[in-house]
Amino acid sequence: MTDWISRKLEHADIVVGPCAWRLPMLTGQDREYVQSHPSLLVVDPADSDELLQQAGPHTADLPVLLGVAEPAFARHLPGTIMHRMSLLGREKVDALILHIDDPAEIKSGGMLQTLFSLRDSGAVGCLGLAHRDPLVAEWLAINTAVRLLGVSYSLDDPSARHRAVSKADEYGMSTFALNSPKNEQAVRFALAENHRVLPVMDRPISTGLTPMSDDDIDLTWQKFLQESPPPPPLQRGKPPVPGA
Repeated sequence: MTDWISRKLEHADIVVGPCAWRLPMLTGQDREYVQSHPSLLVVDPADSDELLQQAGPHTADLPVLLGVAEPAFARHLPGTIMHRMSLLGREKVDALILHIDDPAEIKSGGMLQTLFSLRDSGAVGCLGLAHRDPLVAEWLAINTAVRLLGVSYSLDDPSARHRAVSKADEYGMSTFALNSPKNEQAVRFALAENHRVLPVMDRPISTGLTPMSDDDIDLTWQKFLQESPPPPPLQRGKPPVPGA
């Protein structure tokens, strides 16, 4: 891919390239590539403390999205966030994403109030939530006031396009992918769809690789529709059970 064009996410004050990058790329031979193709750095909840310490010194000129897993108790959340920020050597991150387990816990309000307090303190920029189940992602888009939404979205499974992605846009959220493409065709799909869902890469983009055409994207979606019907409608006033 030869053209590296930056843009601001529509619903978040973050400048990105055609894709975002995973944090481990800054700890090895891909570091120079990432720094010459600047975009959002995504820290996954599974990234170890050691990895954050190794990558931290190289994040200074790049926006950072810090992802954390939902803790058992809301009171544990600030300590977890500040600990991981300190490992990165950051006093502020551009985005904070909570990977939730149970949407019913989010509905109760404790976790969200903690996130908003951290944002108001200036420690984080925009807030977001993430879940791989497209029904849960759709419910989060409709029922929470954040600006970023992490969804599962790929060539093999674009099911979040049924409703979750469009609902996120309707309610003022930009979406990003929780999974990274693993082969060239999947990368081509992800780059073509970056206006819909920002892809997050875990390796450099091959020289000369081009995004899929609009016609190919449409064919891919139509084939998926034939094999995978839309998820059932959300139940009024009741968060979905993940995986149900």
